[in-house]
Amino acid sequence: MIQKQLFTSAGNSLLAPDNSYIVCTALQSELPNMAPDKILFTGVGKVNAAYVLTRYLTAHPEVKTVINYGTAGKAYNVNKGELVQCTTFLQGDMDCGTLTGGPGITFGDKDIKSGALHFGDGGAICRTQDQFVTDLSVLDMFEHLVRYEKFNVVEMEAYALAKVCFEMERDFICYKYVSDDADTDDNGEWEENVAKGEPMFEKVLEEAHGFKRY
Repeated sequence: MIQKQLFTSAGNSLLAPDNSYIVCTALQSELPNMAPDKILFTGVGKVNAAYVLTRYLTAHPEVKTVINYGTAGKAYNVNKGELVQCTTFLQGDMDCGTLTGGPGITFGDKDIKSGALHFGDGGAICRTQDQFVTDLSVLDMFEHLVRYEKFNVVEMEAYALAKVCFEMERDFICYKYVSDDADTDDNGEWEENVAKGEPMFEKVLEEAHGFKRY
């Protein structure tokens, strides 16, 4: 059983403009100083992310905007150490073969949500999958879903969170700190950099989304 995932911090925190926002991330180690006033920790992977966010949004209909933050592996056209906003999301584990039009398309879904999910234009392309990536060259099959553009980052929760928000008619805003190189099997790089994006994300919450320090 997954325990309660909502953490409310006290002192030197960022308060959302109103109660219509929730910030979520997979692990406490990604936001160790608890900058936002309320953080929903989802755990790692698509199943945990979908379950925890769905349960939370069902219990809190006042929440209209989900802001996701997390670390991600570097794929194409981004640099390690950057904080990027993602607006397009791919499900990297989904391949229903000849039942659909190709990898990443979920059999049985309506066309509008069966492939890539879009929450705005111009942001990075985020590929989500439950398999740890060590070789980008075998993943290029998903380019056709996003106008032949290569995906920029790889991680393990964002697509699931985006789909929950799509289904439940919530706004979804996503920021990923590029913590490591997805084309290697060096887990130590992620462990070394996991918390380094927090100050950047904190600044974005204040400057772009109206969070205030109290």
